[in-house]
Amino acid sequence: MLDRIFSAACLGALAACAGSSGPGASTNTTGGSSGTATTAAGTGSDTGGAASASTGDDDGPGGECILWEQDCPDPTQKCMPWSLADDRVPDTTKCCPEAPMPKQVGSDCTIQDYDGSCLDDCERGSVCVQDDPETLSGVCGALCDVQDPAPCPPDQTCKPFFENIPGAPVVPICMDQCDPLLQDCIRPGWSCIPDSPTASGMSGFLCAPPPPGQRVPMFGACALANDCEPGLVCVPADLVPGCNFLFCCTSYCDQTGPDPCPGHDPSLACVDWQAPNPKWDHVGVCVIPT
Repeated sequence: MLDRIFSAACLGALAACAGSSGPGASTNTTGGSSGTATTAAGTGSDTGGAASASTGDDDGPGGECILWEQDCPDPTQKCMPWSLADDRVPDTTKCCPEAPMPKQVGSDCTIQDYDGSCLDDCERGSVCVQDDPETLSGVCGALCDVQDPAPCPPDQTCKPFFENIPGAPVVPICMDQCDPLLQDCIRPGWSCIPDSPTASGMSGFLCAPPPPGQRVPMFGACALANDCEPGLVCVPADLVPGCNFLFCCTSYCDQTGPDPCPGHDPSLACVDWQAPNPKWDHVGVCVIPT
C-alpha cells in the first residue's frame, strides 16, 4: 500500500503547485513548491536602486540561461527563474541584475516587487526562498545541479521544483534535511515534509516554508504538501478516517514506540514509510491499512 501514500498537492515551499511530494508521488511541488510557493526572488530596498529584469518574450522553455551554471555573459547579472505574473510559477529563466551587496546562502533575504520577479538580494547562484508573503522576505537558498553527484552539503538535498509543470523551468535548490518526528527545522515556521519518492522506496524529508494560510490539523483537508501542522503529512482521502476531500492530514509515527498512533482513531496503524535511507527505518505514517 505504500505506493499509494502520497500527496498530490503542491509543495508550497518553493514552488507554488510545482509538484507533488510525499510517499508514492512524483515531486512536482510546490516546491513545491508553492501555496507558499517561492519561486525566486526580488531585491530589497537596500540593493541601492530599482533593478529591472529583461522581459523579452522570445525565450523558449530553456530560457536565457542555465540556473546551476550561472552562464549569464554580463558579470553584473545572475541567472534566475522569472515569472511575468505574480503566480509564483516561473515562465522561464532570465539574466537579472545582481544586488550591489548580495547576501550569502543561508542569510535572510528580501524579494523586490513580487515573488517571481527574479530580483532579490541573494548572491549569484542562489535565490530567495520566500517564507513571509507580507514582507517578501525569506532565506537565500543555493541553486544546484541534480545530475551532480554531490550538488549540496551533506545535510541538504538538491530538490527540483516545478519539474512537472508544463513549460516551466526546473528550479533545483539545496534544502535542509530534517527529522519528521522531531520537526527540527531551524527556521521559524518551517516544517519537515516528505521529499521526492525514489525508485527504491519512499522519500527522505526536507524543511519547507509555511503555507500561505492557516495550518491544517489532524484529519483536515489539505492541498499542499506543507499545508498540515508540523508533525502531520498530507495523504490520499481513503487512508484517513472521515476525510471528505481528495487529501487529508495524518500524523507521522515512530514504529518503535509502544503506541505509535495514540488517541487518534482505532482504525489507524503505523505503516512503514519505506524510505531508502536506513536512517528512517523507524518512521511510519498513521493510516488505514489496506
